[in-house]
Amino acid sequence: MRRSFTAVLGYSVSALTLLAAILVPFVLMGFFSNQVAQAGLHVDEGYSGGVVARTIAKDGYRIAVNQPVKPHLLQRIEPFVQITWEPASALPAQVSDDVDLDGDGRPDVHVTFAVPTDANAPLRVDVTSLNDRYRSLAGVAKESYSRLIMRTDRGIIVRVPLSGNQK
Repeated sequence: MRRSFTAVLGYSVSALTLLAAILVPFVLMGFFSNQVAQAGLHVDEGYSGGVVARTIAKDGYRIAVNQPVKPHLLQRIEPFVQITWEPASALPAQVSDDVDLDGDGRPDVHVTFAVPTDANAPLRVDVTSLNDRYRSLAGVAKESYSRLIMRTDRGIIVRVPLSGNQK
């Protein structure tokens, strides 16, 4: 009798432990989510491209210009400015725009790229710097975090590296 009671108790505790192990992550998920949200964590600007500084309206689409991103200690990226053409579905087959990156009313770069109908097709961009604050790019695809063109769900992103001649 005692042996069967011990066996039943052991199996019952094992079943409850297994049930707790399965349910605890779901019960505590809200708690952990709130703790992470309150911690103030965010994706580093080197990956996200920074904060949108201004938006330029074009015929049927818009260009979002982000604030310049400068590397932090121990980061190995060049400083850059991210530009996003959105929505990608509204872009012409060939984009050729002069873009004011610093908000002074004068264009800083001339950006040219083709927009293929296939969303998975590779992209290449040419950027001609119109002053000495930005670097020109020729036929760039995805060279680095600071020099790239890529398609996202919302649009096409181009990153233009800054030169050493910043104010």
